[in-house]
Amino acid sequence: MRKVLERMGGKSSLVQDTRARLREQGVVVSISLIYKTINGEVQRNDVAEAFLQVAEETAASRRQLEERARQLIAED
Repeated sequence: MRKVLERMGGKSSLVQDTRARLREQGVVVSISLIYKTINGEVQRNDVAEAFLQVAEETAASRRQLEERARQLIAED
């Protein structure tokens, strides 16, 4: 999961978005717990699952934005 975070950009909002997703599910976690889960120091499947879901959604959104931008450029 650490490589996922690095690939998505270490300064992205993935960790904060993961925390918000978990909070919506009624799970309160600290940012440090999320990082510890990402780094494999703590085994929290619920945190890992939420993180990967957020990462997948973010990656899909980025791909869609890039495709839309390419389409706009091609229209010229």
